[in-house]
Amino acid sequence: MESLVCPKCRGGMRTYERSGITVDQCGECRGIFLDRGELERLVDAEARFNAPQQQPRYEEKKKYDDRRYDNQYQHKKKKKSFLEDLFD
Repeated sequence: MESLVCPKCRGGMRTYERSGITVDQCGECRGIFLDRGELERLVDAEARFNAPQQQPRYEEKKKYDDRRYDNQYQHKKKKKSFLEDLFD
């Protein structure tokens, strides 16, 4: 197989697959290049990842105890983006 050459800096490129999407990345300038149709697949995957989750039909009541702090008031962690996971 012939080695790919970066169209920007002429550096060597490597190809890898993440979540069914083929990505070509330059080892020199770190540019990311996608094959035809891969960008659409990437956008669709991001939309599915960030789609609202189905809410339960009822809300479970919080049980309280004598603890000083209640987990109810802790902030939720930000959900990682599909793109962050893809290019991790």
